[in-house]
Amino acid sequence: MYSRCPHCAKQHEVTVEHLRQARGLLDCSVCGKSFDALRFLSEDDDAVLADESPYPDDQISEKRPQTPAVWFVATNLALLLLLAQILYFEDYRLTMQPQLRAGLDKVCAAFACRLPPYKNLEEFSVSHSDLRVQSDSSYLFSALLSNQAPFAQVAPDLKLSVLNFNGEVIAERVFRATEYLLRPTGLAPEQTVEIRLAIVAPAASIGGYTFTLL
Repeated sequence: MYSRCPHCAKQHEVTVEHLRQARGLLDCSVCGKSFDALRFLSEDDDAVLADESPYPDDQISEKRPQTPAVWFVATNLALLLLLAQILYFEDYRLTMQPQLRAGLDKVCAAFACRLPPYKNLEEFSVSHSDLRVQSDSSYLFSALLSNQAPFAQVAPDLKLSVLNFNGEVIAERVFRATEYLLRPTGLAPEQTVEIRLAIVAPAASIGGYTFTLL
């Protein structure tokens, strides 16, 4: 069997198997354009075109099935749009969810975007805290701060309150992360750092202390 290209009139020999695999479409070896081989099929190798009606290229493009690359690009664009909508409407709160953070990190890595630094105070732990008087009558607050999250976290600020023997606050101060960390960029997963803060002794006697992560 034969089929003639309607664009340049080149005759091509075809088989049933070839037509089945190509879904009836052929690429002309002379002009490089695609055409519907079934439309111009004949048994004679020198047959003229049976259909002389216009045969624009856009008709071929509509019939040609989409390639996997097109679907890949379309899928990635859809994912990027979805991520943009999530960050726009939910913003910071949603990116701080540990159940979603790992997936969002992977998506952002693929599209070269940046999520806000992770910070979840519930995933910090403080141990071995102590407030001791020094030889110069000042006080030293010390503690161990651990990041228990599976992600790096921004180091929190710390509010230290000094109490009298009646449990009343007699002095209070917020210490920034830059005041107790040499590199306050954050804590790696499972990292523990030591906090050491020098405190000037208040006029009243100290009966206790409290601290809060901010």
